[in-house]
Amino acid sequence: MVEVFPRCRSREVSAKFQQVLEDGWNLVFDRLQREGRGVIPNLEGIEVALLDDREMAEVHGEFLDDPTPTDVITFEHGELLIGVEVAERQARDFKTRVDHEVALYGIHGMLHLSGYDDQLPADFRVMEARQEELFQEVFGPLFGEISFF
Repeated sequence: MVEVFPRCRSREVSAKFQQVLEDGWNLVFDRLQREGRGVIPNLEGIEVALLDDREMAEVHGEFLDDPTPTDVITFEHGELLIGVEVAERQARDFKTRVDHEVALYGIHGMLHLSGYDDQLPADFRVMEARQEELFQEVFGPLFGEISFF
């Protein structure tokens, strides 16, 4: 089970968007658990915290020795931290929507828990393709034309 905790102080996360994220990420979580790769099959659930830049930079600095905000931080025990303000900037850069970026970051973190890696270019391409496939299958129908930010 995936639970979402909107802790971003700088942005309002609606209850409707939180529910869409939980519904979609639960579908992704179930699919990845059935695939049986990485640590995800051993997890009972995942907690996702939506954070602002200050909080993401703090955690990024403490655990990864990089005091800058980042998109997603994945912990092997099943905790994902997602940077909402990073998602806003990336959405502008990639000409996408913030809600899409946030949903992708959750999928990305779960793929890391499933043993995917993105450090080498070939691995990055494999992970990106699987991420996009899951996003289209799960969130495409959930989002439609509705924008949550």
